[in-house]
Amino acid sequence: MLFRGCLILAVALSFVVLSLAAAPDGAGATNGDALRLLMLGAQDMNTPQTLLRADIALEVETPQGTHKTDVIALFAPGKEARWYVQLRAPELRALVLGSERKVMERSGGITQTVPIGAPIDALGIAYEDLSRFMVDDFKTWQITDENPSAVLVGMHPNVESAYVYRAYTFDKEMTVPLKVQFYAKSLNNLVKLRLDSDHALVGKKWLPATIQIQNYPENSTTRLHIRWTQNASAPPELLVPASFAGTSPLPWEAAASPSPARSP
Repeated sequence: MLFRGCLILAVALSFVVLSLAAAPDGAGATNGDALRLLMLGAQDMNTPQTLLRADIALEVETPQGTHKTDVIALFAPGKEARWYVQLRAPELRALVLGSERKVMERSGGITQTVPIGAPIDALGIAYEDLSRFMVDDFKTWQITDENPSAVLVGMHPNVESAYVYRAYTFDKEMTVPLKVQFYAKSLNNLVKLRLDSDHALVGKKWLPATIQIQNYPENSTTRLHIRWTQNASAPPELLVPASFAGTSPLPWEAAASPSPARSP
């Protein structure tokens, strides 16, 4: 009788799973094909069509106090996922080579190469935390939760990474991540939480005007207030590894101010 009861339960559960997979969007769980399309949409949404500039007012809250600084970031179009970042204080510049998973970092007249998972000096975040979402950087996607407007997807990286697992909450309508949970060393070790909000339509892309990253081991919170500019201009050598070390910093502009935005 016990065996028969277990068999009936297994059949019933199989029927529920098959029913959810076959259900239309909004009526049940997103199936594998729909999930891949959603993630490809998220990848396209954060891939600029032209040179994209971000002027950022950044603040870091720690138990020791609050540090504020200005940041400029340039995001280049193309599959290389290459971007440039410049800090006012501490004075630092870096060229992030996304597809190569490494960073050319320049400070005090010295250029060194570090992994993409390396921390950005004194900011409580890493270069990897701000890099593009790329579908092929991950494997074994799995939906862990879903509602009519968002889906939570867990995934393991198949490229060099400081994290062993990430959980992305994707907005279904805008096809952008609203929340990213970063796990290091083990699946029960949540080290960072990134929240994107105040999305503004820049060209045809939904981009966050506010990013907040909680760093649990350091007990710090980093907030970025961003003003986006598409079709930006900058010396092309800034984004070329062979010439990056000899370039000069970009001129500073006014700090970022809130843009007309949509909070999902």
